[in-house]
Parts: sequence; structure tokens; C-alpha cells
Amino acid sequence: MSVNSDRPGLFALAYAGPLSNERLEFYLRLALATAILSVAFEIVMDLESNLRTERYYLAAPTIGLVLSCILVLFERTGRVGVGLFAVSIFVYVAAKWAAFYNHGYLAVWTIPVAFAFGEAWWKSELYRWYLRATLGIVMLAACAQKLLAGTYLDGSFITFLSLHGSTTEQMFGFLCGPDAVNNSCLWHRFIGTFIVIWQAVVGILLLIGVRSLLFLFVEITFLLGAGLYADEMNFQVLNIALLCIAFGYGMRPWLCMICVPLLLIDAYSISGLIDHVL
Repeated sequence: MSVNSDRPGLFALAYAGPLSNERLEFYLRLALATAILSVAFEIVMDLESNLRTERYYLAAPTIGLVLSCILVLFERTGRVGVGLFAVSIFVYVAAKWAAFYNHGYLAVWTIPVAFAFGEAWWKSELYRWYLRATLGIVMLAACAQKLLAGTYLDGSFITFLSLHGSTTEQMFGFLCGPDAVNNSCLWHRFIGTFIVIWQAVVGILLLIGVRSLLFLFVEITFLLGAGLYADEMNFQVLNIALLCIAFGYGMRPWLCMICVPLLLIDAYSISGLIDHVL
């Protein structure tokens, strides 16, 4: 397949011809480094709080997470980096399991497992299958939780966020009038139902092994939109990085230049920045 370099658009940017094996393998390692960075970034932000509460021993796993992010980038130290991440995150979670953020456990389930797939885990099709299966199950579990709660299908949760959520969570408030507080409008029910259906579809497609780049790019777009709405980009970057490995696409430079700044923005929150500017 060849791509006209003068062709504009997402696919011309995302697909610039066949890559050498060495470059693709580096992009796969870069994807895991980005996933680790999303975890390390949040834990580094907690370092001051940990030191203030005299949990000095948590400085060691924090440093270990940062170092592991660097080590996984290189072929010779890739497995060592995964091992260091595993030890560091397990020590950290053991100390703060009750206060550890929920989506952080996704990293615990997905990243340390790479160590089991040998020195060159980035070449393992079995590891990619494991990531697709894990992410698929997580998506279906999230869908099931929303179905059981019922607050997405009837639109009440979207309405609640539109009225009482953060600045970004109120973005759909204009779709309904003031009466929505008593009865969610059609648009809020539509948005809530769409989210539930989308998570079910993505979960099923991941489990049956669909690896279309179009599917990957659409899901990345959806994750970025969800992160903007929920004002939680850290979790979305983790998901995007893991998907890039699962699809064998890797973290291309253009995508990395989107994801890394989002982690910096997430440290202050999009809503906080908007409120500060306005």
C-alpha cells in the first residue's frame, strides 16, 4: 500500500508508508513508556502529600516508576524497565490500596504482565491479544455497570453533570431547558444511551480481534472526547497507549505530541484552566 505524501487528512498523517521493524518496535516501546508516564505523572503529583504525611518510603517506588518509564524505551533495558515498574507499582499499591485511584488498577493488570512475554515483549502477539482481551472485558464491565445503574439510559446522570458537574461536564447543559432537573430531555438520554452502546460495541470488537486502524483512530477520538468531557485525560492517555500496543501500531510521534501535553494539562484540570482564563 502506498500513500500520496501530498494527500491531506488524518490518514496521510497517521500512515506515512511502511516502517522498518526497528522503528515500529521503538514505537511499541514508546507506547508502553507513555502508559507508564500516565501512571508516574499522577503518582509524582502525590509525592508532596506523601512526604507531608511522613510516608517517606513511597519516594522510592515513585522514583522507580519514573526510571522504568525511561528504561522501557530501549531494547536492552526494556524488560528491566517493566520489572522495575512492576515492583514499584506493587509497593505503592500495597501501601495505598484503599486510596489508589480506580483506573490505576488497569495499569496494574496490563503493564507488569509484559515481563512474562520475554526480553522482547513488544514483539509478542500473545501480549497484544492479552491487552485486547483485558481492555475488551473492561469496556464490557463499564457498560454493564451503566446498564445496572440505569442513570445513563434515562439521561439523569448526564443531566446531573450538566447542572452540578465541573465546567467541562456542563458542556451539554445547553441542550435541555431548566425543566431537565425534573425530567431529563431527549438529548441527554441520547448521549447517555450512546455512551453505553459505544462501550458495548468497542468491548465486543476488541474481544473478537478486530484490529482495523480506522477502528483504532475512531476509538482514540472518542477517548479524547470523553477525557475532555470528564476532565480526566490521564486515564484516556493510558487507554490510548495500551490500545496502540494492542493494535500493533505503536505510539507514533504525532500521537505522542498530543498525549504528553494532555498529561500536563490534566495536572491542573481543563476546568481549572478554563475557569482561570475566564
